[in-house]
Amino acid sequence: MFMLKMTNLCYIIISGERGELHFMEASVLTVQPRQKTGKGPARRLRQQGLLPAILYGRDAGNLPIMIKLKELQRVLEREGERALVKVHLEKDGARQEYMALLREVQRDPIRGDLLHVDLYQVPAGEKITVTVPVVLEGEPRGVKAGGILQHGLSELEIECLPADLPEAIVVDVSGLDVGDHLTVADIKPPKGVKILSEPEGLIATVVELEKGEEAEAEEEGGAPEGA
Repeated sequence: MFMLKMTNLCYIIISGERGELHFMEASVLTVQPRQKTGKGPARRLRQQGLLPAILYGRDAGNLPIMIKLKELQRVLEREGERALVKVHLEKDGARQEYMALLREVQRDPIRGDLLHVDLYQVPAGEKITVTVPVVLEGEPRGVKAGGILQHGLSELEIECLPADLPEAIVVDVSGLDVGDHLTVADIKPPKGVKILSEPEGLIATVVELEKGEEAEAEEEGGAPEGA
């Protein structure tokens, strides 16, 4: 088991009823083995729109590969440099599939061009501990009634298999009234995902606007234009 901080793979959407959860599919990288290594062959690959890379891990071994540059760029733009991806390895007329983490992404220090990438193959049965962000969505009823939404935890620690890994927890807070709150315990994780953060941790709450703050807000709202 190892630790990493993830962004961009899939979403858990918690509805107003705090129940249903949905996942997006992981991105796929199609790769092929490369026979020649070294600076010369690597440069020629990049000229052909291919990127030299290495796939390593318990099942994959230590395999030099090549990836279509545009395909990898799309993954990086969507999911960042620590994405978990499905790797389709086309070798000897057959396809092997792995779950892998993008690790070291090397770029030209001046131009920023991609030069090389390492992919760590995560064994299918190995659970990983990750930190995923919490995103609040919607306008609470209590805010419409004059309350203030206060954010709690900005991220949660979870444990799961790579195939079950979410990108973020997006919490719909539109049903919160003044005085209501959401805690970690209110989040029902999907099968295969265990939330490790303390259950009493606060996710969000709506509080009543203090009288002094309310008067100040009214004064600001009624200030003449250009004041």
